[in-house]
Amino acid sequence: MEGAFTKESAKTLLVELLSYKIRYHQLKKFSDDERFGTDIDHSEKRMHELAQSRDELVAWLDSLDSSAVAIHCDIQIRSLD
Repeated sequence: MEGAFTKESAKTLLVELLSYKIRYHQLKKFSDDERFGTDIDHSEKRMHELAQSRDELVAWLDSLDSSAVAIHCDIQIRSLD
């Protein structure tokens, strides 16, 4: 993802991305609980961290005087073996 966005478009895009990641962990936690009868602390912790990041991002974007922002995001994938 790379480009210049209006502040509102950037907010929508980034909030949706973080919300998607939160939903992923909610479904993973539910699935693991249903299948294995366990509650995965990692997913619970990650959901909290992502929600906090989302709230901080929204507050930061709302505080900007600028009407546009640039987003540059790299995805790096490597083997852990």
